[in-house]
Amino acid sequence: MDDQRPDNAILRLKFGDLGLINGEWTLHGKVPNWNRSEWPMPDFVIRDPLGFRKPLLVRYSDTDPMKIVARYPIDDDHGMPDGSTSGYGAVEIKMTKLLRSMSPPSANKS
Repeated sequence: MDDQRPDNAILRLKFGDLGLINGEWTLHGKVPNWNRSEWPMPDFVIRDPLGFRKPLLVRYSDTDPMKIVARYPIDDDHGMPDGSTSGYGAVEIKMTKLLRSMSPPSANKS
């Protein structure tokens, strides 16, 4: 677990903490030598579902993820994480699909 770095994260998204609150998600220890300053809040993008408006870059505070510190239109949103907040069930589905796609083919059989 010492190789945890932002540049090798497989998913970046905003999500609520209901899974932790209701006990469906559990904590499994601590990451040794984890340093908060190495994990800045990423920029997110809000896209117009109809495609009429330019995407908006949204930057949140590193210390308060509810506080927007910048929002402005951008031309290229390729590869930026979506700025909407996901429910914990949606996070589970996304993570399951991602992890299955990264597993060797023999590990996906069940």
